[in-house]
Amino acid sequence: MDSSSCLRRSPTAAFQSLAGEAVLIHMQTGAYYSLNEVGTVFWEMLDGEASVADCALRIAQEYSAPLAVIQADLLELAQDLLREGLAERPR
Repeated sequence: MDSSSCLRRSPTAAFQSLAGEAVLIHMQTGAYYSLNEVGTVFWEMLDGEASVADCALRIAQEYSAPLAVIQADLLELAQDLLREGLAERPR
């Protein structure tokens, strides 16, 4: 996985946004996860077309944050989402 990778939300993941943060539930395992505000914005961008780099650029601009830091954080989150079965690579 690198910054050019694209992800989409897994159909086995349900989510609800509450006060700018998301709660994710893996429908097959029952495990649940929470995302902070930036993680929630990233989650909502996972459409299978935008790359991690695209998402990082938009988030860095929106939050006036260093692009390199945002990109590194999103790559780590993307790997976690893949590992937990909450996101997948588009076919």
